[in-house]
Amino acid sequence: MRGEDGVSVMREDPLLTIRSHLSSLTRSEALVAEYVLENPKEVIYYSITDMSEKAAVGETTVIRFCRKLGYRGFQDFKLSLAQDLVSYDESTNDAIEKNDTIDLLASKIIKSYNNILNETLKLVQSARYNKAISLLNDAEKVYFFGVGSSGVIAKLAANSFTRIGKSCLLQTDAHFQAMLATLITERDVAIGISVSGSSKDTINNLQLAKGEGAKIICITQNARSPITQLADVALFMSARENPLQGSALSSKVSQLSVIEILHAGLALQEQEKAESYRLRTAKAVTDRLI
Repeated sequence: MRGEDGVSVMREDPLLTIRSHLSSLTRSEALVAEYVLENPKEVIYYSITDMSEKAAVGETTVIRFCRKLGYRGFQDFKLSLAQDLVSYDESTNDAIEKNDTIDLLASKIIKSYNNILNETLKLVQSARYNKAISLLNDAEKVYFFGVGSSGVIAKLAANSFTRIGKSCLLQTDAHFQAMLATLITERDVAIGISVSGSSKDTINNLQLAKGEGAKIICITQNARSPITQLADVALFMSARENPLQGSALSSKVSQLSVIEILHAGLALQEQEKAESYRLRTAKAVTDRLI
């Protein structure tokens, strides 16, 4: 593969590729290069917004930098960098190693989950949650939007809210999500779930929902992402995953903790009604259990 300057790049060693291209980079692109060379292990966890802010350049400069090295974009560059740097690390403080015993594996993984939940707790802002719970309580229907693993979390959230009597709608296919978003009204709430806050399908569907007058709640890790610009209420969770992980389970636990806070807060708004619906929904499935 060749970069924009026609020079062959070595995808298997991105740091060496950067060093070999330093003389051909513009001044702003060089700022990105210098930051990556000094902080490679941190960069694999960044969004493009994070990277542009850390290097003090525009997002388009980050993209140009990646393409000049022969990558399709920042995500493609991060994936190559992660392959070069990381053998296996499920977001633990202590990297998992080949000779770890089950006891040590369990200790490292559970410790990492505790850390991510404690970080999420520090991000809780009661005023934001109170506003979100108030919007949900007043909503006629709640629509959930998410793709990939965040779509799985959206499905779990819809199931959870349904059990306490809140009418929820969800589609797993992105095209059907778009159609669903056009049916939303100003009496409804749309919840968008995205760790990066930059998932194109989720952003597009929330834009459609907002255009129909719905209130928007987002759950994301990135406070400077496009999804927060659409939201009436932005709720933040902690996540730390590199491109090789795709979606670390610890991030899902973090997302679920935010959902559970909303669920519990909403149930407390009308406790007797919520308990009544819990009983009714539980009875509806008891005959399907052995």
